[in-house]
Order: sequence, then C-alpha cells, then structure tokens
Amino acid sequence: MPWYRTHGKIERPLTEEEFLEAMKKGRFVKRKHKGFVALLYYTGIRRGEALRAKKEQFRLYHQKIYFDVGKRLKHGIKTPALIIPLKAPYADEIWYAVEHTEPGHRVWPYTDKTAYNIVRRALNTYPHHLRLSRITKFFLKGYTIPQVHSWTGLTLKALNYYVGLVDVKKMAESLS
Repeated sequence: MPWYRTHGKIERPLTEEEFLEAMKKGRFVKRKHKGFVALLYYTGIRRGEALRAKKEQFRLYHQKIYFDVGKRLKHGIKTPALIIPLKAPYADEIWYAVEHTEPGHRVWPYTDKTAYNIVRRALNTYPHHLRLSRITKFFLKGYTIPQVHSWTGLTLKALNYYVGLVDVKKMAESLS
C-alpha cells in the first residue's frame, strides 16, 4: 500500500539537512541503494525513470554526471541530460552504482516495491516525496516554469501544483 494512503501525503519538501542525515545514518542494505536515493534526490525523476536507467545513459565529464533520462513517463517529453556535480554530497554514490553495472544492464535492477522500500528504510518517506522536494526547491530558488519544465518534462498543468505549494510557503513565511 502506498505511503500516503496510511500516513498522508507529504507536501513539505525534504530539507538538505534531512537528506544528509538520512544518507549518513539511514538504513541501506547495499551500497548501490545510496546511489539510487541520491539520484532521486538530486534529479527529482520518477522512481520508474530511475529503475529503467541503463549504464549507457550516464557519463562523467569534467567532474559532472550527465544522465540522459530519455522520454519521460506519464506523457512527458524527452528532456536534455540532467547534470549532477560529482562534488555534491553523495553524488559519488550515483557514479559508484554506474561503474559497478555491466554494460547494457540497468543500474538499479529493482522492482517498484524494492525501490519504495529503499527510500522508506533510509528516509522514512516515499520516493515521490523526493520529486516534490526537488521541484519545490527549484521554484523556491526562483527558477522559472520553462526552466523547471525543461528539467522535469512535466506539463504546465502538472507544474502548476508545485507552484501553488511554493506560493503558499512563501506567503506563510512573509507573515513572520
């Protein structure tokens, strides 16, 4: 059963501190699990987009990981390769997972349930919370709708939901 059916949907983005603490102290059964969580956190891609990723979709160039996600799920578009600086905390775990994958194979060959459990054990949340966190942070940092669309491949209608979360948060902060 999905997390939000029993615990409620989380609409507060995960903080950088929460992510770092979870990566440091969270329960990871295999080292590649850390790379999976880091990829979800930094890119905001869907769990299924990460699970289908093959070794050849990643490359390292000038200390940056380039990840060609391919055509996005749920009627998404093909976006430019996403770039993750290797110096970002735990980004090296993404590259470790890629390097320890045979050519032509999936980097994270897990089922949907295993992927869900990896995130739950490490962060006590569900994978989509990492997506919500990344997209919300982009808007909080002032990125425009076209810029976030280029990164996520989401429709403008879908992005409108995330913009609403950011507007409410900014309005609440202005009260203090």
